[in-house]
Amino acid sequence: MIELASVLFILLFFVFPLPAFAASLGLFTTWNLYKKYESFRTQPTEGKKSMILGTLLFLINFICSIFLGAALAFAVYYFIFANFYLFIFNFLFCSAISLRWFDFTHNLYRLLIFKLKSQDTFTTSYFAVCQGFRERDGFGLAPVYTNAGTLALENNRVVFKGMFREENFTHITRVERKSSEKIKIFSKQNGLKNAEVFLITLKEKFYPFKSRHDRDKIFKQLVRQSQPS
Repeated sequence: MIELASVLFILLFFVFPLPAFAASLGLFTTWNLYKKYESFRTQPTEGKKSMILGTLLFLINFICSIFLGAALAFAVYYFIFANFYLFIFNFLFCSAISLRWFDFTHNLYRLLIFKLKSQDTFTTSYFAVCQGFRERDGFGLAPVYTNAGTLALENNRVVFKGMFREENFTHITRVERKSSEKIKIFSKQNGLKNAEVFLITLKEKFYPFKSRHDRDKIFKQLVRQSQPS
């Protein structure tokens, strides 16, 4: 059923590209707004300020990516080949690449978070965002909190010290690499206020894909941490 729906969706893109693109963009935007609302609704009161800050900086990063995509597309249109459809393609492609691979606001985000929270001193530490989730009774994951702070490697342990919560990542069952700067941690936790799944996002670099070395170092430590002693 899912395969048939995917084929029909691709065919719809070929037959009616603009309506299909508009509908896809609308569904994608609606779904993301719903996820943001659900995350904000479940966010602890002491963490709402940091979540609002992160959302505002994401919007700034989104606007910067749009401007960069428009500038690059206009450069190709003006200096190389004046074609409207090529301009639209370059604009969408460059904006998407910029939004995924460039983080214009990472230094500002770290500066503002450390102004709200005193910075802990560790031998090896990284600025990161930790999102906690619990498995739903039905489908998917339910958000528990979003926290920003310091991810530290101390005494052969990975510890996250955020603005309002500390996570020691105990009872780890599985660790996954999700992207160049993201790690997903599965654990067994008791209590409805405790997260079972953690998504760690490193916010150290302007180019997130350059965080791969740090991600691998943290990943290996988490794997060792998950093994019974």
